[in-house]
Amino acid sequence: MRKVAITLPEDLAEAVEQIRRRDRIPRSRVIQRAIAHYLADLEHHQAIRAYEEGYRRRPEAAAARALARATASVLPEEDWT
Repeated sequence: MRKVAITLPEDLAEAVEQIRRRDRIPRSRVIQRAIAHYLADLEHHQAIRAYEEGYRRRPEAAAARALARATASVLPEEDWT
């Protein structure tokens, strides 16, 4: 583990203290959880942006049409009468 000194605005420091007292955990754990949550959220949003960018380049509708054509070319025709 690495130690890091940080400075917090008073309102954030008080919020950390309230959580620490309520959950009976060290301040470090509160900050660690907050950073872990932030990083997971950031990763999630980056994945969404990557999906959206890919979708703009190649919309699902085009992929669905290609899949339907490929499926139709492989499956035999059925008599629905």
